[in-house]
Amino acid sequence: MPGVPRSNRTLLRTALIRCLVLGGVGALPASARAAECASGGGFSPCFDANALWLPAGRASFSSMPDTRLTQPKQFGFGIASELLHQPVLLRAASPDRDGRDIHVLDYAVDASYFVSFGLPLNVELSALASTRAHQTGAGASGITSQSAPPLQHNAVRDPRIGAAFSFANVLADSGFGLRLALDATLPIGDRTAFANERGLVAMPNATFGYRHSIWRVSAELGLKLRRAVDFGGVALGNQGFVALGVAADVLPSGWLSVSAEAFGLPPLSDNRGTAASPLVKEVRLFPAEWLVGVHSSFGSRGAWTVSFAAGTGIPLSSETRTSPNGSETSQFMGLTTPDFRSLVVLRFAAHGAS
Repeated sequence: MPGVPRSNRTLLRTALIRCLVLGGVGALPASARAAECASGGGFSPCFDANALWLPAGRASFSSMPDTRLTQPKQFGFGIASELLHQPVLLRAASPDRDGRDIHVLDYAVDASYFVSFGLPLNVELSALASTRAHQTGAGASGITSQSAPPLQHNAVRDPRIGAAFSFANVLADSGFGLRLALDATLPIGDRTAFANERGLVAMPNATFGYRHSIWRVSAELGLKLRRAVDFGGVALGNQGFVALGVAADVLPSGWLSVSAEAFGLPPLSDNRGTAASPLVKEVRLFPAEWLVGVHSSFGSRGAWTVSFAAGTGIPLSSETRTSPNGSETSQFMGLTTPDFRSLVVLRFAAHGAS
């Protein structure tokens, strides 16, 4: 394979095989998936508790890809591991005035494998396969019964494919970059463990980048389009996607850089679900997080990059209720917003012209 040293071809083949195997293992009968998603009495488990779509190609941030693509006729690949704490937390009524917290999904550990391939004319194809390697929590059944069995410990998540086009080569002299892409998840994973969506989810998006001296600034706008799912009085439906990040080189030659970023998924409609209380006037589900990271490519000639990042959720979700004193609005970290996230990512990108 041109551009990839022989010692790395074995790693590449291994990554490709893992992606194919993980995607195939998740192929469940469509009738069983539909029945599971239709059940639950307003507590459907058919959504992915991990709202972050990791970039499958070159990336300087955790939530956004670079505007530069994988070089033509060359592969990039990588692996990632994520830890999420309490991405699905439900507060239920109880004799306690403050209610009872149900840890539906308490801890989740996700492992992802991804590949990208460069085509001529600044086009890139990518694929990502992911598993929920371990998770703990009460599960959907734990909402209505304190003696229900715990959540299953692992699951296969929906694989993702994508295609992108970049204007980076045209805009390189100015320091600016622009990447247009369409990503989509394929609904072939498990449907019982908050690891997958009800159907196909498509995300058209545009990433903007600017680099000057040691500084890099990126922003992304997109839409996440899906079939709505009801869970605990909240309807998880179509969302926007916004992200902004700033990175700087601390040590020269790619030895060390740091980054700070924030991303969110604003709702495109009211999020009141079918099980919402009549006292609830409006629900606004707005998952949002911030992350800080450190990155190293082990020198300018290194094809490998390792990244570590961590951050917390941002309480931008809200609920407005009627009360004897009028309307009251409360802010909280909503569905799919963990109160803590950490991740480590290892990427390989073959050398080529910038």
